[in-house]
Amino acid sequence: MTLEGKGDSEVELQHLIKKHTLLCLTGGFAAGIAAFAFGGVMMSVSGSPAFCGACHSMKHEAWTFAESAHNTLECTDCHLPHQNVAIYFVEKGRTGMVDTYHEVLRDYPAHIKLSSDARETVNANCIRCHEPTMQNVHADIGKDFDTAGACLKCHSRIAHGTNHLEGGIKVE
Repeated sequence: MTLEGKGDSEVELQHLIKKHTLLCLTGGFAAGIAAFAFGGVMMSVSGSPAFCGACHSMKHEAWTFAESAHNTLECTDCHLPHQNVAIYFVEKGRTGMVDTYHEVLRDYPAHIKLSSDARETVNANCIRCHEPTMQNVHADIGKDFDTAGACLKCHSRIAHGTNHLEGGIKVE
């Protein structure tokens, strides 16, 4: 034991920490910046049609989307909620895990259909992007031929076509 009542290994550890504190802080900061940058790149890449279309089950959707009038968008522009960043990240993680699960099990149906929640999300994103033109759309609840603001009632094939030969209906 030393005069302070500490073992040699404890003294060496304290000396090592004091000697390398700045180096550790700098390394930690650099690792944090690298992790943040990597995360940002992965968020961008994992929402692209190329990434989504890499899976066997999404090849048809990616192909028809590439032929559509919306082909300059990312998959996440339509298929993820955009109310706030927290909801976006949670839903991106959830849908990514669900898609990975079904891709690994190879149990996607031949023709993928949107769930009711996904339909609501896609519809909200249609309105979010096309709101400036919505004043020309008949979407009043309770009136004849009303869509109640449900864009997909009439436009369900815009981004992914009506069959495997078409890339959607080009209306723009």
